[in-house]
Amino acid sequence: MKRLFLLSIICVLLFSCKKNVSKVNISTTTITNSKSFNLKGRLENFYPKKVYLNKIIENTIYPIDSFSVIENNFNFNGIVDFPERYAITFENYSAVTIVILENVEFEIYINGNSINDPQINGSSLNNKLSEYKVESKKIFKKIDHLFPQFQKARLENDAEKLLKIEQKMKIIENEFIKFSYNFIVQNKNSFVAAMILRDQLKSSTIDTLLVKKTYQLLPSEVKNSPDAEITASFLNLH
Repeated sequence: MKRLFLLSIICVLLFSCKKNVSKVNISTTTITNSKSFNLKGRLENFYPKKVYLNKIIENTIYPIDSFSVIENNFNFNGIVDFPERYAITFENYSAVTIVILENVEFEIYINGNSINDPQINGSSLNNKLSEYKVESKKIFKKIDHLFPQFQKARLENDAEKLLKIEQKMKIIENEFIKFSYNFIVQNKNSFVAAMILRDQLKSSTIDTLLVKKTYQLLPSEVKNSPDAEITASFLNLH
């Protein structure tokens, strides 16, 4: 179903939690030099006692650090070799917040009413990813309008209506794909471009030639990032 395809991309990752720190390559010691990250967090409208920072590998998350919440605040710091998406989880809560770790000092505000949509200040990469998500959601609203019609036609076993709705969903899917690749090209010098390109590999149908053509536009520094290397491996470029 096209709705499920689109949601799978914007959600970025669906994963289960498994503890295995042996695969993680990140330092989370207290560091204050300019080439480190310092993530200051504040929670609102929910009160977990502990917050976890998790490395994302494939469809699984691996806890690498934790912080006992003090007056609704938490803090993580360390060094990352390349900017990547990490998962923040919360003791006794199943929700997950995705954040890009880059070696800067930045802040994140997580509201219990919208845990998946945090406010992040001081990180250009998180701002860029947020820009992509905001524009993507505008496209998804068109699917929201069609989905009740799709359900109704399916219950009524109306093949003709189903076909028309599926054709409309296909047009929206193609609009989203076109938007995503244009966004990558326009922001090819950003590590976010590599992240979004990697997400295209989750499509139900993958245009390998388009992925390869877009990958070749990335500068060397971005190509060295883990997300780009996964794409290169998929394309058998290594």
